Amino acid sequence: MSLPIISLKSDERWDCHQCGVCCHGSIVPLNLEDAERLKSQQWANEPEFKHTRLTVRDDAAESSLRLAHREDGTCVFLNEDGRCRIHSKFGEEAKPTVCQTFPLQLIPHEKHAVLTIRRACPSAAADLGATVATRLPNVKKLVRDGHLKANAAPPPVFKTGESRPWQTIQMLLDESGQLLRDQRFPPVRRLVHALQFASHLEAAKTRRLDDKQITELARTLRELEPEESKPFFAERRPPKTYSKILLRRTAVVCGRLHPEFRQRASWKTRVELAQIAWKLVRGKGSTPAFNNVFPESSFEALEEPMGIKSAEVYEPLTRFIETNSESHLYALANRGGWSVIDSLRGLALLFPVGMWLLRLQSYGREPTVDDMLKVVVMLDRSQGYGPLSGFAQRQLISTISLKQELERLVVWYIR
Repeated sequence: MSLPIISLKSDERWDCHQCGVCCHGSIVPLNLEDAERLKSQQWANEPEFKHTRLTVRDDAAESSLRLAHREDGTCVFLNEDGRCRIHSKFGEEAKPTVCQTFPLQLIPHEKHAVLTIRRACPSAAADLGATVATRLPNVKKLVRDGHLKANAAPPPVFKTGESRPWQTIQMLLDESGQLLRDQRFPPVRRLVHALQFASHLEAAKTRRLDDKQITELARTLRELEPEESKPFFAERRPPKTYSKILLRRTAVVCGRLHPEFRQRASWKTRVELAQIAWKLVRGKGSTPAFNNVFPESSFEALEEPMGIKSAEVYEPLTRFIETNSESHLYALANRGGWSVIDSLRGLALLFPVGMWLLRLQSYGREPTVDDMLKVVVMLDRSQGYGPLSGFAQRQLISTISLKQELERLVVWYIR
């Protein structure tokens, strides 16, 4: 049975502005109805498609298909004007279901599903367009017709090896969300408060506590964090070398999710990846090449303070953190096996990663809002991306979190 669907209290906005970003490098799976509808449109009769494969087998799901890409990574149906040929010829409802709904996403909670937006779309990252609430009727219809699912899902674990019922997990997510959206403090302070909250919960011997006691503990910790986090801002000590290396590793993987980044599987690519890995460990000299997506820079320059004069530049990244914390997307979508504490730390890590990428994106000049929007697109794409959603990334985050290094990374890269 489908869950009731609601939108966030936060005023999320989006309209398609035909930028074509979602048609670059995105995987579009096709269900049986999508495949039949595409076949009925008879694209093979069009001259430009006579020798073009429109679908390919999806490696991640042997029994399903996905839309094919051109050599440059763009969807085969993207035209020169940045519009979808299917949409232009047959209308929005003729497109595959994923294309009809993106960047909208349903996040199942215990008693309802939350409709939010993925900020991998630049217009969504900038909150441009109509409110997401206006999309509710259409999304509910897609669910009723069986095109989308809004089914209940099991809750994530509290921490490694310790499970709790939905009610307790929801409370923990709500408490951490209040810290991440506390308007009394700037975003960097909120993140440190949330990280301290996670560390105290992890250290507590909660196996001996019942759910009511955990609730009381979480609320007490939330009230303490603003005071306990002050030393990180008074000292601003640089992070250890190993934590910077691990941050750069995550940043480079996120950088490969830039919609203009192109990379083909070959021996040359493998050699380049090995060279990039060595450069990341060394952390000196020029930064790795990214097919001209990012300007040439140096690791040393990316450690320098940034001269951001306008507070508007931070807004897309702030909104990314806030809406993630309100929808709980960071903890409930595409991260099987991650605990609440793992996911909270993973979200916090994206902040210094984003600031590092912003330095790289705007090297040699003052950062702009447009630079930050590109960064947010990459960060959002990273959520659910295989290399950043598995066991290895969880281990990386656990390592960075030792001795409060993650807090220091957050504070260091906001300079």
